[in-house]
Amino acid sequence: MAGMSFFDDMPAPRPEPRIHQPWDLPDAELPGIVHLDTLSLGRTDRAAVAVTGIAAYSAGFEIFLTARFRPGGEGAGPPPPPGPPGPDAGRRALRLGLQWPDGRKVIGQRGGPGPGAEEQPDGPILREFMGGRGPRSMLSRWWAWPLPPAGLLEFVAEWPEFGIPETRASMDAQLLLDAAARSAPLWRGPGS
Repeated sequence: MAGMSFFDDMPAPRPEPRIHQPWDLPDAELPGIVHLDTLSLGRTDRAAVAVTGIAAYSAGFEIFLTARFRPGGEGAGPPPPPGPPGPDAGRRALRLGLQWPDGRKVIGQRGGPGPGAEEQPDGPILREFMGGRGPRSMLSRWWAWPLPPAGLLEFVAEWPEFGIPETRASMDAQLLLDAAARSAPLWRGPGS
């Protein structure tokens, strides 16, 4: 069987059709960028975490979260790669939450119900959908739905493993709403 690959005689996988829901991160829209300075969500002598960017869409927004780790010193460096959760993993992990101007709250999930969920969520969602790490930094992107009403939008973070207590930073949600109005739909039809 020289020249024949293991995969040559296998049928190509057929992707299952996915219905795009209004609460999913849009795949047929380019965002408006929120003009905002970095929002610090905590800093210790070992680590710092901040919102370093926000992109707004017609129905929700994307949060760019950056963590930096201090070089050198005892316990300095990034946390170990995720592994099986232990009994106290939730108490050590970076936690992110939002409080909408109308008082609604949401705590971020890793994994959790993702794109294509059949039923509209009962309340706001905040879901990490992308992330990566290097020797001195960790980057993640979070999807938040829906857009908030006008007023102060609060970001809340806590990272006990690095000594960062519950910390809040706020922004005027109107900046987000203005950027969402600048988002650009790409095309109409299935999947948009």
